[in-house]
Amino acid sequence: MSARRIEKTFVAGQPGWLKRVEHVGLRLRLQKGDPRRLFEAERSAYLSLQDAHLPFPKVLAEGPDHFVLADAGPTVRSLLRRSGSEAPEVRAALVAAARALAGLHAAGYSHGRPNLCDICWQDGQITFIDLENYRARHNTPGGHVRDLLLFLFNLCAETGRADASVLAARDAYRAADTKGIWQAAARRMRQTRPLWAVLVALTRPLRHKRDFRAIAAFVSLFRDPQ
Repeated sequence: MSARRIEKTFVAGQPGWLKRVEHVGLRLRLQKGDPRRLFEAERSAYLSLQDAHLPFPKVLAEGPDHFVLADAGPTVRSLLRRSGSEAPEVRAALVAAARALAGLHAAGYSHGRPNLCDICWQDGQITFIDLENYRARHNTPGGHVRDLLLFLFNLCAETGRADASVLAARDAYRAADTKGIWQAAARRMRQTRPLWAVLVALTRPLRHKRDFRAIAAFVSLFRDPQ
């Protein structure tokens, strides 16, 4: 049996996650790109960020076809799915994730795809993982806006509604934002409001589908006066 792409391991007694080059068929190769290129891009991203004092895991070990990242605890998505968004721990994790994302942007960096499955929460600390989509050229205000919109959309896809915890996460980012990223995101949403209104109407029968159910809640996050 072939080795798993990602598995738990230990390096000098420290828990970590070993990640190997993914082996995929033609369809996924066409969709995602060359696995070796993505693997090397992610490894290079982690190594380039090691000394930046940012919330990314340390590389504990590496080899020609693998690297090991320090364990950073459960993902925010796993906590949300296990306990629900209204659980105090989950709300705290969501708020901390939003603040950490704003801090990342304040430092001039974009994650690339800050979905809840790519954000870990342990001992009150947020750690961003899965840097396959990280690119230094996206460390721009435009890249930060994209990060924020992806984060909020994914959050709404998980909850299906803009409940108190979702609003708390939104407000936490807005309060911690020092670069005007929230305002830029809100402007982008205003510019595309007619499109979103049509999408909400057209996809109403598909609200039981994960991504479609996010649309109305996501749009509602930007309806407050800016």
